[in-house]
Order: sequence, then structure tokens, then C-alpha cells
Amino acid sequence: MTAAVVRKGTGMPWFELASGGGSQAQSQVTSTVETLLGLAGAAAADMEHSSLPISATTVERLACDSSIARILLDSESMVIDVGRSKRVVSEPARRALTARDGHCRWPGCERPASWSAAHHVVHWIHGGTTDLDNLILLCHRHHRMAHEGNWQIVRGNDGQILTIPPTVTFGPPARGPD
Repeated sequence: MTAAVVRKGTGMPWFELASGGGSQAQSQVTSTVETLLGLAGAAAADMEHSSLPISATTVERLACDSSIARILLDSESMVIDVGRSKRVVSEPARRALTARDGHCRWPGCERPASWSAAHHVVHWIHGGTTDLDNLILLCHRHHRMAHEGNWQIVRGNDGQILTIPPTVTFGPPARGPD
């Protein structure tokens, strides 16, 4: 659970104020291809300087607006290939996205673009493109909700962004045939 500390006179949590600005933090995440694809039974990913494993959805969220450097290991964890760093959303695309969206596109949210991340409506891991038509700005809170809270984001025929809450079921799980 994250505690949001409100700075006096701003009404905004400090982590949102600290997240705006120029350069992004650098972190190393180690993951299997199976984890990135969200396959059942895949191991969790590891994050540098963290003792806790992270899920595929967290890796997906972190990769949304990041540079990715691929390092391929064999079964004995020996490096067999080091790929080049690839910017998922280029600076010109980010400027165009900021000019188009202006703020977080979550319905009713108006956090500024500087507090937002570029989000793929169809994530690039699942075949989504990095074209402007597939990108929207989401503030960090709503970005986390989309990836880790199982909210779905779709673009309507009129271009409006629709958010679909996660399905919640109550009661015992359904039993299969005896």
C-alpha cells in the first residue's frame, strides 16, 4: 500500500509532484519471455534493488514509457545476446501526444501531461503499435489502475475514451463437474 503525502497548499500527493519533469529514473528488470507474455505458471520478474518479485502487469506498466534494453540469457544464465536500447515512445511522438491530449485522458481527470505517461491502448507486448492512434496520456494513478487494477481502456467510435472496471465476483468459486 502506498501512502500519499499531500504537500501543503497543493492538494496533490507528493509522488505525483515528484514524477513530473525531464529525465526518468533508470531501473533494471529481469524477466522471462513467458512472464512478459503473461503465460500461466511463468515466474515473476525481478527488479534491481528490490527484494520482492514483480508481476507481468507491473513489468508491462513500467515498459509503457521506458527504454528497453534486451539481454538474452541461456539456461545457465550466461549472456548470449545484448540488444540495443529501444525507445517505446519517441520524444517527437510524446510531444505530439502531449499537444493532442493535453492531460490525462481518463474520464474526469485533468492531471497535466507532465504528470502523465504515454499508454498503449493495445499494449505493444500484445501487438499494439506505437502510433498516435494507439496512444493516450494517463496520469500515474490511472496508468497503474489500467495495468495492475485490471481496468480496461477502449476508444469508442467517436474517439472518446471509455473505461471498463474489473469484473468482481462474489461467493464461492464455481465448481466443475464432479
